[in-house]
Amino acid sequence: MPRPDLGEVLRLNRSRYTGPLIMGVINVTPDSFSGEPDDTDPEKAYEKALKFLEEGADILDIGAESTRPGFTPTPPEEERRRLLPVLERLATLSTILSIDTRSPDLFRETIPYGASLINDVGMLRHPGFITLLKDHPSLMAILMHSPETPSLHTPVQAEPEQSVEDVVRSDFHVRISDLARQGISENRLVLDPGLGFGKDTKMNLALLRTIERWGEGFPVLVGASRKRFIGEIAGSKTPFDRDAGTLAVQNWCHLFRVSIIRTHNVSQARQARAVFQALLSDN
Repeated sequence: MPRPDLGEVLRLNRSRYTGPLIMGVINVTPDSFSGEPDDTDPEKAYEKALKFLEEGADILDIGAESTRPGFTPTPPEEERRRLLPVLERLATLSTILSIDTRSPDLFRETIPYGASLINDVGMLRHPGFITLLKDHPSLMAILMHSPETPSLHTPVQAEPEQSVEDVVRSDFHVRISDLARQGISENRLVLDPGLGFGKDTKMNLALLRTIERWGEGFPVLVGASRKRFIGEIAGSKTPFDRDAGTLAVQNWCHLFRVSIIRTHNVSQARQARAVFQALLSDN
């Protein structure tokens, strides 16, 4: 069975909006910030993927390197060893597959398994991603805002007259223009504000309040699931206790017609989407 075409799915949803697409997170790492159990066992990861699809996930996002604050880069061979056996099990599933990796070489190896969406937290700065997108015109990519530093979590610096949304909007504009000059069309991009990547709670909230300003008419992905700023606001110390706060962000995103929300709890996200859309509907 052919996999859905993400570009077409996004276009349809933006024209007849029924809420954000749900991206279910599968971390094939032993050190995920989210508090999820280790899914490095390919069979366990496969079972989790099936569960997510049954619960209503529209996209599966698979990653084998944690980029939490203070992370230690995963050696390329280790990332490959974790990821590829899982994709072998997922290859038969008819769903949109996103790969969360900073390595264009590794992403290239995932294409035969059906991967069609690049989720690079490095804002596609590695030239290998440009080559990859040129070689495979059907691929799409998430352009996630992050500081251009090895840690990815260096605090975003704004001039006195600038706000964080000014910085993010400007950085997106520069990067999108640069990609266009290299032959990468903007209709292949999804914008992600990179909540938590160099941004404190105040900045994260400001970006959520100004989606229409920095989103610039692009499909937008928001990844707030279980993040620290939710815990700081709600007083929830452990990631598992932040799902209710995550849903609050999701409902806010629904009002701004966000295209994709990234979540660790698919069943709750689907239920919230259905109820919130019913409340907004006149039927």
